[in-house]
Amino acid sequence: MRTNDKKKEDPIETIEPATTVFDDGKFFHIHTELPDVAEEKIKIDLDDHSTSVTIAASSADKQYLISITAPWEVRFSKKRFAEGVLELILEKSNS
Repeated sequence: MRTNDKKKEDPIETIEPATTVFDDGKFFHIHTELPDVAEEKIKIDLDDHSTSVTIAASSADKQYLISITAPWEVRFSKKRFAEGVLELILEKSNS
């Protein structure tokens, strides 16, 4: 009798990453922890109304997904990714 020793692959877990959001008056800052993620595996989308940012990322065993809504329109100003932390700086629109 032959047994199948191949283990079934577990589905990849989706996690809302630890995220800090703050407003300094002119800019809206988002710091998101994405451990074990390569920068090329990060996708950032700003919705059509420029008020909601969605961050999706994946590593070998996890998927991260978070959507953050700002109370005003914003546009991308700066992005930095270092040591597993994504920092987005969004400038508030004057419109």
